[in-house]
Amino acid sequence: MLNPKNQKRYILKVFIISCTLLLIGLLFTPLVWLKLLLIGVIAVLGIRLYFSIVKRSEQERLGAIYAHQVIDLVYQIVVVLDKNYTVLDVHYPSRLEENQKLIQIGDTLEIGKHHPLPSDFKTLFKKGAFRNKSHFDYFLNGCFFELKVIQNFQGNIICLLKDSTKAKKEEEKLSKLNVDLENLLTINNSELALKREKFKTIFDKSSDAYFLLDEGLKISIYNEKVEQLFGRCDTVLFYKWIEQNSPRNQPKGGDSLALFKSMKETCDLQEELRFEWLFKSKSNEDFPSEVSLTRLSISDHILYFMIIRNMVGQKKIESELRKNLEREKELNEMRSKFISMASHEFKTPLATILTNLDLMELTLKKENVPSDDRMNRFMDRMRSESTRLTILMDEVLQLGKIEAGKTPFKPIKVDTFLFISDYVSEFKRRSSTERKIKIAFDLTQKEVWLDVNLMEHVLDNLLTNAIKYSEEEVQVQVSTSEEGLLIEVIDRGIGIPLSEFSQLFDSFFRGSNTNHIQGTGLGLVIAKEFVELHNGIIVCETKENKGTTFKVVIPF
Repeated sequence: MLNPKNQKRYILKVFIISCTLLLIGLLFTPLVWLKLLLIGVIAVLGIRLYFSIVKRSEQERLGAIYAHQVIDLVYQIVVVLDKNYTVLDVHYPSRLEENQKLIQIGDTLEIGKHHPLPSDFKTLFKKGAFRNKSHFDYFLNGCFFELKVIQNFQGNIICLLKDSTKAKKEEEKLSKLNVDLENLLTINNSELALKREKFKTIFDKSSDAYFLLDEGLKISIYNEKVEQLFGRCDTVLFYKWIEQNSPRNQPKGGDSLALFKSMKETCDLQEELRFEWLFKSKSNEDFPSEVSLTRLSISDHILYFMIIRNMVGQKKIESELRKNLEREKELNEMRSKFISMASHEFKTPLATILTNLDLMELTLKKENVPSDDRMNRFMDRMRSESTRLTILMDEVLQLGKIEAGKTPFKPIKVDTFLFISDYVSEFKRRSSTERKIKIAFDLTQKEVWLDVNLMEHVLDNLLTNAIKYSEEEVQVQVSTSEEGLLIEVIDRGIGIPLSEFSQLFDSFFRGSNTNHIQGTGLGLVIAKEFVELHNGIIVCETKENKGTTFKVVIPF
């Protein structure tokens, strides 16, 4: 096939020969009409030749433009070499700057330090390294290149060059990313398999029976516990399974199947439902259970997850607990009755003893019997111990009321300043103490709700202890804040040993450093209960041989 340039030459030669023959015929023919015909033929051939050349030139121009556009898109440089490897033509993309055009027409492969063609191009070409290859890749001057070599019919070598460095780096990144993704996928698959195995183990080895049901309540999967409790599951219809493994009626009334359908409808509304159910085991014995039914929406599908928990053991424990609670309640009632009865029975003879002591003193005075120090000492001891036993009985009786929940609680609104001032004055009068009690107030709120009787009992205990266990003055500090009322009773006495501090509010507890001082060990227990009836707290700060501070906080 002829190239475009040779085609033009061939057409021109044919035209010249044709015109020559027609002119010879025109000169030697005697016929006029024939001469005119030959002249017309020559004119037609000339016009057709002209338009053929113009049309072909336009096609070639458009083809060249199209070829250049394609090359610009695919390749960066096009180099045409002759048989001697001299550059006949070179094409650069339009976006390339002049200083980037390293190859010029007339160059040879030896010219140019940074020539983009392979340094051994001649050797490779002679060996046929470029034949039958879509492209040839090589690395030169820190860059990757892609080379396509075509040899035309004239023997010229057309080299199509493209810098593939960026593409190679992207390819390396993608390759590395692909390896990372494969590794991650391998790890994820391993983790998924491990999690699946763990889930299967947990699902099958659970102590509860599990069912997964579809929207139509057909059984999708169930665990091993189902077969252990009920035997082999030989149906996929869950309603049929319920009929087979439940008694006809449930203990609270109602047909089992109809009741379960009702439970399912309730679950559809609430999405989760717990209820008790009576099942039949594979040995045909009824057993109570707790059923949890959950409605799940997963990828536009409705599923139901059901958990059946055997409650036989729990019901036995509940029954035992109920019996023990009833028994403990009876024992508490018996103890409360005994304490009440014993307290009253003890108080009667104690009152008789104290009355008789008073009568003996009056009789001795009337009879003018001379006073005997020894006799007076005996009588004082009898009076002291009787009074002590009376206090103990009162506190035991009070503790019994607290434990029975029978302590009356009647709070009223009181003026804090007046209440504390009047109480301390009355306490001094009642206790006949000469110990100084210093009171300090810091009140931002005047009134507070208190049960006066209970709070006086609390303060009685704290002040009595402060006076009993110290020899210096006792301080009472009263303040209010946004949270509530704070009452602090401070002494500089013997304190409480740190090792015994945790037992401070235990019944009948007395510190090891108080053996020489009388007490019942119930006062702080009762005080704590009375403070808690006010929703308050009582705390203690102490240091042995330095003193003790009791703080009572009553919220507003």
